[in-house]
Amino acid sequence: MARRSSSPLIDCRLAAGFTQESLAEAAGVDRSTVGRWERGAQQPQPWQRPELARVLGISLEHLDTLLRQSAYGAAGRDEPGAALGRPGAEVRRHVAPVEIATNTDHNRPGLAGVTEDAREASRFARRAGASIMSRSALDQVRLEVRSFAADYISQPLASLFADIRELRTEVVGLVETSRFPDQMRDLYLEACRLGGLQAHVCLDLGHYGAAQTHAQTAFLCAEMAGHNGMRAWVRGFQSLAAYWDGDLGEAVRFAQDGAQYGAAGSIAARLASLEARACAARGDKPGALAALARAEQARNLVGDDDGDVGVFTFPAAKQAVYAGTTLLAFGDRDTAARAARESSQALALYGAAPPAQRSSGDMLAARLDLGCAHLMQNDLDGLTDQLRVVLTVPEVKRTASIVKRAAGIAASLKAPPFSGSAQSRQIRAEIASFCAPPPALPPAQSPSRPA
Repeated sequence: MARRSSSPLIDCRLAAGFTQESLAEAAGVDRSTVGRWERGAQQPQPWQRPELARVLGISLEHLDTLLRQSAYGAAGRDEPGAALGRPGAEVRRHVAPVEIATNTDHNRPGLAGVTEDAREASRFARRAGASIMSRSALDQVRLEVRSFAADYISQPLASLFADIRELRTEVVGLVETSRFPDQMRDLYLEACRLGGLQAHVCLDLGHYGAAQTHAQTAFLCAEMAGHNGMRAWVRGFQSLAAYWDGDLGEAVRFAQDGAQYGAAGSIAARLASLEARACAARGDKPGALAALARAEQARNLVGDDDGDVGVFTFPAAKQAVYAGTTLLAFGDRDTAARAARESSQALALYGAAPPAQRSSGDMLAARLDLGCAHLMQNDLDGLTDQLRVVLTVPEVKRTASIVKRAAGIAASLKAPPFSGSAQSRQIRAEIASFCAPPPALPPAQSPSRPA
């Protein structure tokens, strides 16, 4: 059979008048996804196929035929095993004579087993050949995950949710397909990172049980990848989710457990900071101070974090936010003054950073902590100055943790000496309005496709 210049799916796209970019836009996917379909490196998900067939103007059955042909013929192969030296075609040429001999010579019954073995060898070659994924495709997945991780800290959640969800679906599909061993570690590692991003989405929306479910799956992927850095990161996230869910004992345990994976640099600082904050909330001041000291020691050893970016790192500004929250939990004026310094330092560090590296959630948290420090000094005007910035933030940037922090301030204002103050009542009313709508994705941004 003559070699083809392109896959049948490419021919169909060109006949329909699409470039890869325009087909991707019409089908609601990334251009690289179309490229993977056409190379036969990946198959569209079941929920993607009806829309793709509609856009191309062909039947679903015709599309399935084109996809099979593309998977087996995009590189000019006669059989699926061509990527491994065309063993599929090789076996087929030898199988036919054996089948004839078996059907006509009853004195040679053993040849039926030989024939079936050859058929199974051919089937294995087809499966193995179809499982090859190019290095460029893996690199593209890695780049997309890095982009999501970097954007997550500063972009509205709604603008990323659908894309994170779609890419995770694709990567999980790749993991579930038979793959070459040297590809599996990379795929599991990216599946872990995408699971961590989805866990963060659930946490920011206030769905703590779902966040822990995604985190458990992400930890399994980290195990399969054999990546200690991501094992430690996921344990840190589980500590974070347990803290906001009110399970402070689990928050401490997860943070301590993450340290066993040899975490260093910013991951070690993150784990110690999480432990400190949870200990302080439990009333364990010695444990909190010891953990804060370990966090500072780890900060002095921070290097390049193995190239991780965004949500998978723990910058000094974020560490200052955690230290401020920890010190406020002690509930005395001396540590409140130190907490105010940490929160102010966090705001200064974020203010000096490039806009893409400014975590809007952490900056709001630092302002609320700074307001709490003023409140502990009976300074309602200082509190009001910080709230003036926070309470005007649009709903799309309000996370569950920010809403909880604001609600905690309102609860403090109900107690003496603030309960009878007109200024206090006004602040409480404004906070109640701020907290009324629960964190959620706008309906227009929510994908209809299953995860």
